[in-house]
Amino acid sequence: MSVRAIQSNNDIRTAIRELSTRADLARKQGRSDDAAELDRRVRHYRDELAARP
Repeated sequence: MSVRAIQSNNDIRTAIRELSTRADLARKQGRSDDAAELDRRVRHYRDELAARP
């Protein structure tokens, strides 16, 4: 996955919020493939955040 490096926990939380909002919108618009990709990115960020101390 080619995602820019995010430094702070706050930046990761912001990215999760933004991507989750976009995924919800994509689902409402019937763009399930886009929503699935956004959900994968959210999962990646959540995993990264969970791995931090």
